[in-house]
Amino acid sequence: MTSDLELDRVAKLYGEVTALHDVSVTIPEGEFFSFLGPSGCGKTTVLRLISGFIDPSAGDIRLGGRTLAGIAPHRRPTALIFQNLALFPLMSVADNVAFGLTVRGVPLAERRRRAADMLEFVALGGFGDRRIEELSGGQRQRVAIARALAVEPAVLLLDEPLSALDLKLRQHMRSELRAMQRRSGVTFIYITHDQGEALAMSDRVAVMSEGRIEQIGSSEDVYNRPATAFVASFVGENNMLRGRVDAADASCAVVATPFGPLRGGNPAGLRTGDDAMLFVRPERLRPAAIGADAQTVIESRVTSQVFEGSVVNVTLERPGGRDIVVTLSNDGSAPKLTPGDRRRFAFDAREAIVLPAATLAHE
Repeated sequence: MTSDLELDRVAKLYGEVTALHDVSVTIPEGEFFSFLGPSGCGKTTVLRLISGFIDPSAGDIRLGGRTLAGIAPHRRPTALIFQNLALFPLMSVADNVAFGLTVRGVPLAERRRRAADMLEFVALGGFGDRRIEELSGGQRQRVAIARALAVEPAVLLLDEPLSALDLKLRQHMRSELRAMQRRSGVTFIYITHDQGEALAMSDRVAVMSEGRIEQIGSSEDVYNRPATAFVASFVGENNMLRGRVDAADASCAVVATPFGPLRGGNPAGLRTGDDAMLFVRPERLRPAAIGADAQTVIESRVTSQVFEGSVVNVTLERPGGRDIVVTLSNDGSAPKLTPGDRRRFAFDAREAIVLPAATLAHE
């Protein structure tokens, strides 16, 4: 039997406050799965439920088909890496790695062997005698991972472990974490509010809002095919235009917007007269060719053009709302624009999406 992790209609209440609403998800053995969402959305509650630090108010959590109810945190086949890593500064690196084995009563010789193996696994062979204070931030991250994997967990839980690192080191550790997960074959469950981390590392992502899962899918799914307005506005940059559906069929909808009628995909099956939001990513907009379909063209006054190295970001004035952002590749083809110019940018209707009007993300 595989060690798939199942959350079956799990809820968590604190008095009259519901922190988690009826969450159901199956995470196959060996998957890198992320819970992504803003602060207070319930993702850390999910992690604490899986690890056993709190109990569900309703529903069940199963691993390999067996319930985890009533099993204390230190007896569960899980390991947890905290945001602050919780390494012991007075212990050597090897003793930190072996700590969980010591708690479990593993004999000294076996502890030493497994600690050495784990340090080799995380590319820290020969570092066993060092103190934690002698290590860099990235090396400390690897020690925490080695300590967690040393107890041979079925599931490794990671609570925003990269948040304290600088940008370059964080990006480097993303690829290292993903590579370690693949080599170990252990199920990784990652908690983060950082979209880049979730999209770069995960096999699948669950986007959460107010204690509910809004969407589960691959990184490409949640970015290119958001299921709700919240997901569309939280995952990556997006231009949103409110309006009412003028016409619709099974594949597309036309929305009346401040820029005129605009067309996009209609995955939610909206009908004529429905309140809607049309979303189009900044990188999907490009200078409009002569004769471009008017229902895929945004025309407005340029308010700024900002050079950012590999890309050029252009903003267009939008009546009564946040400026439209256009991201152009710095490949030599981006036009030189001046604030005040009136310009036309177009998108492929298949790359825009029309969703029911709903609450947007604020982070």
